[in-house]
Amino acid sequence: MCGTLGVGGAQVQAAHLIPKLNREVFDVQVGYYNTESDFPKDILERQGIPLKYFGDEKWSKRRFFCRAIPYFIKEHFDIVHAWFASANHYARLPAIIAQVPVIIGGLRGERGFEGPWPFVYSLMNRFCSGWIVNSRKLKETAEKKMFFISRDSIKIVPNGIELYEGSQRCNQKYPVYDTLRSDRPVVGIIGRLHPVKNHLLFLEMARLLVRKGVTADFWIIGDGEMRKELEQKVSQYGLQKYVTFLGLRRDVDIALTRMDLVVLTSNSESCPNALLEAMNASLPIVSTKCTSLEEIIEEALRIALKVAEALDIAHHYGVVHRDIKPENILFYKGEPEVGDWGIA
Repeated sequence: MCGTLGVGGAQVQAAHLIPKLNREVFDVQVGYYNTESDFPKDILERQGIPLKYFGDEKWSKRRFFCRAIPYFIKEHFDIVHAWFASANHYARLPAIIAQVPVIIGGLRGERGFEGPWPFVYSLMNRFCSGWIVNSRKLKETAEKKMFFISRDSIKIVPNGIELYEGSQRCNQKYPVYDTLRSDRPVVGIIGRLHPVKNHLLFLEMARLLVRKGVTADFWIIGDGEMRKELEQKVSQYGLQKYVTFLGLRRDVDIALTRMDLVVLTSNSESCPNALLEAMNASLPIVSTKCTSLEEIIEEALRIALKVAEALDIAHHYGVVHRDIKPENILFYKGEPEVGDWGIA
């Protein structure tokens, strides 16, 4: 269950992940109750995932529960997973009443702990199986702010992204980005235009750099409630020649091949997809200390060292792997293994 199928890191993550579930094992449905929707909904529909809308043009908690509870009872769900945010309330409560055997909460950022929500979540924890969070830092926060839950029932499942061959994308022509690209370096930021993403800091950075004679192009990918305010700030700072609003994009991986630096200015994040995508594109990153970036780097180094050890052992026996790439790094019980040695 998701609150919305609009554009956001958590929604896009769900849209790409859910269709990968084994349909022979899982009969999957996705419920949502907010009218906002965009290409995450399109992705799910194209993959044949059944969608159930529980909302209304005018939001009413009473009408939502009057629809959700009978539906949960009728469908006899075995598992209900509240993906993130308010779904931890609006999905778990009907699931408890419908006596669903396995009920899982989900957290993808610390904003889920604002206001009275930790207390509300905790009251339902007694009837639920556990939580899935996407970073070690978020698990620690959950352990501090929620009760009626054991540490063992909070599992960490980091975000993942689709891997692609960056060199192949870089060599192809894409008029939108190739026209924008000049002889100046490109600094990009990717995310919803929402206060928590702190794009105002990004524009302040751009203003200071231009004032000091460091000219660059600043690309803003994303859309949202702050767009008008940010556009006004660009005019106020006199940055019209340097800042470009690209809006919502489905080809972020391509845009990254035209960037020289990715910046994250958020006030709060957990495991941001934007940084994972930038790392996959081999781009340098400048980030506020608001994320699990250190965790991500530690894990990347752990995997790299394991792979290096495997290659060192192979070299000791005179075997050389000539095609090291992400697709040939396999995982067994969480540990990396090198595959596709090409040995007949």
